[in-house]
Amino acid sequence: MATKARKQDHARTALIISGGAPNATLVAGALVAFHEIGLKFDVISTAGAGALLGLMYCAPKDGDPVTTLAGVSELGIADPLYDALPVNFKVFNKPGAMAEMYRRALGLNPFIQKLMDWPARDPLSQLLKDCSELMLANGCPSDLSAQSLGLCAHVPFAEQIIDFAAIPDIQPELYVNAFNLRTRKMENFNKAQLTPQHLQAALSFPFLYPPTELDDGLYIEGAALDCLNFKDLLALHPNLEEIVVFDLLGADRLLRAPRGLYDAWVMSILTPLIEIARDDLKIFEAEHLGKYPKLHKPHRVPLVEDVPDADLPDVFDWSRSNLTRLFDVGYESAARYARSELSHLVS
Repeated sequence: MATKARKQDHARTALIISGGAPNATLVAGALVAFHEIGLKFDVISTAGAGALLGLMYCAPKDGDPVTTLAGVSELGIADPLYDALPVNFKVFNKPGAMAEMYRRALGLNPFIQKLMDWPARDPLSQLLKDCSELMLANGCPSDLSAQSLGLCAHVPFAEQIIDFAAIPDIQPELYVNAFNLRTRKMENFNKAQLTPQHLQAALSFPFLYPPTELDDGLYIEGAALDCLNFKDLLALHPNLEEIVVFDLLGADRLLRAPRGLYDAWVMSILTPLIEIARDDLKIFEAEHLGKYPKLHKPHRVPLVEDVPDADLPDVFDWSRSNLTRLFDVGYESAARYARSELSHLVS
């Protein structure tokens, strides 16, 4: 559980990063813009995929948040391949012990590692590289069955891009939420607690990933119930004045008719989350504005709103072009908003 509030808490600014994996490059671009402008926050509170992005921002493995966040676009699939097979085999891995052994063996193969590290910078080399990775993914065994608790193995690459040993010493307070199925309570892990297993718990979205056993708890992704992690924020930091929200989900613009069965499944997950995220912000404002005299109305950076209408049908695609486009939109949107509304927070 998160630690109790200090008697004299001096935190004045907070950043909220919501869940929403397919369009997470919007937030990656926005975080790069904030970093380059010089915005600093005393608290960062995250949910779902926002936890991964927040940790990439605060504790990148190589110490370079810009390069690490820009690398999120590399999770995209070359467009011709994605058009033929609209599934992200880089993110959604087959589950089971045999699959883990297979991936571990690939990791020990120098030729395979050279392929994975190959810097594919043009569309043709990206297509060739992704086709090779797809063949390797297809060859992976799996023990998926009707008794499985999730479709996929947990995200395999977190420790390659996040320096977990550095997290306790990062400057902002940082929180990651997860829901404990045994206690039926939402919990916040703080930066002194966070390990790869805690992040796995925070990313265990029901049906997609199995719940995560951690200490005495059994956890699912907190964003499945609380997309904007406002829980305990003001109890822990009662002197907050400015809250900036990266909300990927609370926008009606994301609601649309599906284009196929896979798209319909994605929309079935996101449709209720959109309403939850929108209501969370309204409830937070109704409960806390006025109760905390120093607190201003939260800033909501218009990331989704700045996606052009023509690109909205593709906003949940894992294609490389879409992830790159969303990164650029997030960067420009956040930079524009920061200069006009948040210049007083620049250190």
